[in-house]
Amino acid sequence: MPNALYVATQEGAVGRLDFDAQQNLYRFTYDADWPARREAFPLSPHIPLSGDASPAGAVHRFIANLLPEGRALDVASVVYQVSKDNTYGLIRMLGKEPVGALSFLAADENGRPVPSDEQPLARRGISPDELSQRIRERDAIPFPVWDGKVRLSVAGYQDKLQVLVEGERISLADGPLSSTHILKPESRSAVTPCMVANEHFCMTLASRIGLPTAPVSIRRMPDPILLIGRFDRIVEVDPSDGETVLSVRRRHVIDGCQALDLPVTFKYERNFGNTPDVRNIREGVSFERLFSLEPYLDSPAGARTFMIRWALYQLLIGNSDAHGKNLSFFLQDGGLRPAPLYDLVSVNAYGEHVEQDMAMGYGDAFRLDDVTPFALADFAQRTGTAPRYLVREITRMAQAAQALAPELASSEVYVGDERVLVRAIADFIGVQAGRLLRFAPMIAQVDRKLLL
Repeated sequence: MPNALYVATQEGAVGRLDFDAQQNLYRFTYDADWPARREAFPLSPHIPLSGDASPAGAVHRFIANLLPEGRALDVASVVYQVSKDNTYGLIRMLGKEPVGALSFLAADENGRPVPSDEQPLARRGISPDELSQRIRERDAIPFPVWDGKVRLSVAGYQDKLQVLVEGERISLADGPLSSTHILKPESRSAVTPCMVANEHFCMTLASRIGLPTAPVSIRRMPDPILLIGRFDRIVEVDPSDGETVLSVRRRHVIDGCQALDLPVTFKYERNFGNTPDVRNIREGVSFERLFSLEPYLDSPAGARTFMIRWALYQLLIGNSDAHGKNLSFFLQDGGLRPAPLYDLVSVNAYGEHVEQDMAMGYGDAFRLDDVTPFALADFAQRTGTAPRYLVREITRMAQAAQALAPELASSEVYVGDERVLVRAIADFIGVQAGRLLRFAPMIAQVDRKLLL
């Protein structure tokens, strides 16, 4: 029996995914009618609509980057009795609603979708009491598993859940109705407390500085949860009550690894780690590689500005875990366009309890203390950024962060220990902003010959 999945959007067939288990080979074929449709898009720049041959392994890398990581992947493997290395088996079980517009559905021997018995627009409500209980029981019952089914098919390590939010109501969506939000409970780790407040603060500050970000809010069950509005969804709400979701249209997005045709294991620039014997191997996602996407960008100037600001914001908040899968792009017929920011966290707030080496180097600097005017000039050189332009962006963003962070840290949305943490983050941002403002005038003075 052939191994094939029907790949579709809500508008219809996109193509067929075939898998040769003996050879571990993946092949994707676009549906004959898809390229001519007005809404058509390629899966990625490396799986072209023209049908031209993709680089060896590109289809497998694209699919693997859609899967969860860490404990969520372990849970899916156990629940469905599929090896963690079996990408095809996992996307078959988890592929109904991954990030973006595509669904990977069971197919018959002719490659057509197997009819589903799901009810149309079905909602499975979650009460605050049930959600609170499930958060407390995460060590005993994996958080992604609800009603015996794994309800998570988005990448990342943190506990999270795809949910439908309608006013105060939170539900699991079935049938053709998709999720509208990602729900994140508090971290289970004792060394990263108040992660909900941390991410909410960093995301909100980014938005106030002027960076496009996914909308976030905190709810208390009484356990704090973070609700993140999905930027890969367009929601139609019933105008009679302003809450009930009538439809959810999914949008195609890909992450940095998929845009660069790299495996998920390359999401960090130093893809083998940071120990002395391998720290100089830098084959993973880097700022230089991200900026090499220029030929695929819908608006190169706008995208470059966006990525520069993303990179600088990580320095301001001390986010050492800003890796290649924390940047996404909408993919349209015109090319790649950066999607709103997400997963913005001050890792520095937890000190040496967590890894402080940065996911991507600024020049050759992988620690905040090692970032100097020379390193920033090197960063500009590698990304093809004019030093004077970088100086202007640093100055603008640092001054805005200095002014806004203390005010935001005093917000009543934070309570108890959360207030202590966000004030510490605001203090750190103030120090880091001052440091970058001192460095800024020196960047353009670095002799570019020294950077070659």
